[in-house]
Amino acid sequence: MKKMPFLSLLLLSLMLTPTAVMADNFISTASSMKDTSQIQPYGNITGYKYKTYEGKLWKRLWSYTYNRWEDPNWTLVS
Repeated sequence: MKKMPFLSLLLLSLMLTPTAVMADNFISTASSMKDTSQIQPYGNITGYKYKTYEGKLWKRLWSYTYNRWEDPNWTLVS
């Protein structure tokens, strides 16, 4: 009867011990499965924003992709 607690403790300790994961095989398999001829990155979508200030028209380049200004300053439109 003393074997039962020992066996259950052994099984419990085996189940709770962390197992090593072989990342080497996963990375090499994943990188070999890539088909780079199918990858096409999207371009940065930009457009000008306009404003009127003191009766003059100004423009500034806006990136719709990154939601930020691409031009550092407003430019006067002739």
